[in-house]
Amino acid sequence: KLEALCRIDTANELEYYRHGGILHYVLRKMIGAA
Repeated sequence: KLEALCRIDTANELEYYRHGGILHYVLRKMIGAA
């Protein structure tokens, strides 16, 4: 088990966090653009 503290500095980082990570964010953007 690892406990970590994450810092969100930008609006983009917040969006990545909300989507579950940058990979999920990019995939959703690609699907939406199709």
